[in-house]
Amino acid sequence: MASVSQAGPQDPSDYIAIKGGLVDIADGAYIEGSQRQGGIQPDYKIDLESAPLKQIMEKAASLREMNLEYWDRVGMVVEIIRGEVFSYTDYKNPYYRRLLKKYRLANEDIPLSEYALCSAGVCREHALILHFALKAAGIQNDFAYVSAARVHAFHQYVEDHAVTVVKLNGVEWVVDAYNELFNGYRLKDLMKMGGPDVRAERAPIAQEVSTVRFFRKIHDFPVVYNPKAGLCKSVFK
Repeated sequence: MASVSQAGPQDPSDYIAIKGGLVDIADGAYIEGSQRQGGIQPDYKIDLESAPLKQIMEKAASLREMNLEYWDRVGMVVEIIRGEVFSYTDYKNPYYRRLLKKYRLANEDIPLSEYALCSAGVCREHALILHFALKAAGIQNDFAYVSAARVHAFHQYVEDHAVTVVKLNGVEWVVDAYNELFNGYRLKDLMKMGGPDVRAERAPIAQEVSTVRFFRKIHDFPVVYNPKAGLCKSVFK
């Protein structure tokens, strides 16, 4: 089904619709934004050949030529996203809100490159660009949108959150360039009520975190429209 409030795929029959879960997104894909769930983000169009995404992917791909351990390579990609792509990471940032308003008023999907151009993005944009940069660096991963809970002073705060998930030796790990609370922890630990405890295994990229946090579930949204074979361009050689 084509996107309702935005442009979406011109011909949905040329795309495979995936309803949430752990998703490998292709270049040229369309992804639902948050408007259908009451948010402010229009739909996304993935355009990896556009500047500055192309340069980001090339920099990530260059890491393949370095003799790096797995987690060192993952960590360097995370730092590219944190330190070089995004300067403004708040929903209230005027650059971010102006970009969203521009495309909402035009009833158009936002090319992912637009967020990198204005250096503004929140968890969804961080996770999407991280997803592709990790793949460019030779690290297979999936994009996921979760319901994340955090407990503070006996109060539970719940919000939707976007992350990536890598798999190493059969174990799934969350890689998150936006929020240190989840970065470098095992998915199975985060999916437990109460989340990882102080004895939980964590990756070398993780910070030691005492905050109680966990994922309540992995959502069956957003819908990802991946182009079918023949329409999909790959920048990952």
